[in-house]
Amino acid sequence: MDDDQGPSNAYLEALKACQAESDPATRLACFDTAAESMVGASEAGELKLVDREEVRKTRRKLFGFSLPDFGIFGKGDDHREDEDEFSQMETTIASVSGSHSTGYTLRTAEGAVWRLDDVPGRLLEPRKGDTLLIKSGALSSYFLRINNQRGIKGSRIR
Repeated sequence: MDDDQGPSNAYLEALKACQAESDPATRLACFDTAAESMVGASEAGELKLVDREEVRKTRRKLFGFSLPDFGIFGKGDDHREDEDEFSQMETTIASVSGSHSTGYTLRTAEGAVWRLDDVPGRLLEPRKGDTLLIKSGALSSYFLRINNQRGIKGSRIR
């Protein structure tokens, strides 16, 4: 890992080396070799290039899970502007099971499954299609607000 510029990668380093070549023929041959290496690694499943939108979609699907920082989901300094977006998430309830007495299991439109165990009597019964706002709290806790009702502590189970 390069401390000043973030994650380093042999494929990127090869491209940077090509940029430094002054002779056009040598530079082109270098780029051809680097591109061939990248395409081969991609076809072999050893390399995958993702854009910011794909990272955002992945982070949305994984919201609520505690994951180590691999440096690929935007937790580093380069993506501070994205952190506010991922301290909460608004989605829609796709299905509901359970009751006030047993607790509720909610599936979101993204396929995530959340559990509400200590359901207060004031909570209106959640239904398919309801808006769900999930906010991260202290110590890996999450609060779920269904249709703008008061938040209830919940946990992601799948």
